[in-house]
Amino acid sequence: MISVEQVRNSVEQHLQGTTHFVVAVEVRPGNKVVVEVDNDRAITLQELADLNKVVREELGAEADDCEFQFSSPGMGRPFKVERQYQKHTGRLVQVQLADGSTLEGKLERYDGTTLDLRIQHPSKVKGRLPKLDTEVTTFPVTDIRSTKASITFN
Repeated sequence: MISVEQVRNSVEQHLQGTTHFVVAVEVRPGNKVVVEVDNDRAITLQELADLNKVVREELGAEADDCEFQFSSPGMGRPFKVERQYQKHTGRLVQVQLADGSTLEGKLERYDGTTLDLRIQHPSKVKGRLPKLDTEVTTFPVTDIRSTKASITFN
């Protein structure tokens, strides 16, 4: 049976020298291998298909018994690795705090221990855009349950 470490090592080896990075690798029951890969820009389906092919070839006969699923992490999913925070610096994110409250704002900085956010406040006047705080609020990572990209439609 294929292990998470085998798959992760193979994927990381093939991503060296690129702007791609591994977000998660899971081996699920029924020999289903799920790999999430992201990029500092956007990752294409062709890039995912090519990666799938080379990883399957490298793992050899063990891979024949597995179903591989390569994908990007998706916009509505919480960040799992520090590089996702770096990718979204300067963009709107939604932060769920440990106390259950949710904030939305512009991610200014993330260093692994703290997150700096310019909190966005909804406008009290219908039709006006929300306002961002001029001050940055710093949150320790221990106070954050999850962070994900905020999807906005203009």
